[in-house]
Amino acid sequence: MALPLWEMPLAVVGIILAISGPSMLIAYLKLRQRNLGPILDANGWAVNTKAVINIPFGSTLTTLAELPKGAERSLADPFAEKKKPWKRWVVLLALLSALGFAWQHGYIQKLGQQLKPIIIGKLQKTPDVPATPDQGKSGGQATEKKAEPTVK
Repeated sequence: MALPLWEMPLAVVGIILAISGPSMLIAYLKLRQRNLGPILDANGWAVNTKAVINIPFGSTLTTLAELPKGAERSLADPFAEKKKPWKRWVVLLALLSALGFAWQHGYIQKLGQQLKPIIIGKLQKTPDVPATPDQGKSGGQATEKKAEPTVK
């Protein structure tokens, strides 16, 4: 194009008006009729009659809605995107890393060796049973042999 620099924006505006001008004129004429039927029909709404907007109907469409009596406003959005659980994954990764470190350096095995006698001792404890007549013949003392825990 051999247009001067100041005429180029005017040419762009002219092209835009040539393309969208007829649509804007038709929309203006439809809105001046105060009829929403063609606009709603163009947006996929099934409108079978003229939706003529008179002054009272138009004012009800433009007023601010009020909550009914006894209703409560909830600011929680049920359709909001769910939060991603990245914090939980970071904590789980740190915990597994610490567990792997402890396993690699033998801390878990040492802890197991220290807790094994305690756990076995609690499992082998039996409730006190009164002496039977057979135990009375051997001098009144019951001989009870406890199993020693084996440590590997």
